Amino acid sequence: MAGLPTAVRMHILTELACFATPSQVADSVKEQFGVTVSRQCVEAHHPERRAGAKLNPALRVLFYETRAKLLVELDDIGLASRAGRLRALDRMAGTAEQMGNLALAAQLIGQAAREVGGMYAASRRT
Repeated sequence: MAGLPTAVRMHILTELACFATPSQVADSVKEQFGVTVSRQCVEAHHPERRAGAKLNPALRVLFYETRAKLLVELDDIGLASRAGRLRALDRMAGTAEQMGNLALAAQLIGQAAREVGGMYAASRRT
């Protein structure tokens, strides 16, 4: 872990803060930097994991700042909110019905019902 260049460490930290899996991050590091890192090495950069318990405090702060920015940005994306998804589904269902594609309209209505029922709502751990 100490032998990695700073740019690679920052990349790993940023990707983890954006909810990427250790496998995805390891593949990304290999692709972008040409450096092979193990999933365990990546996991050691995650402050919420046991392997990352001894992570540098400055890197820990960067992780949480990056995650906070990501969560704020998600609020700006229409489809990230339930209301935005329901509006989009309503438009699509209306268009499908006007086109005579009742099977698609029924699927979209079912998806909207599941959305309202909370099937797609993610619970956030605190």
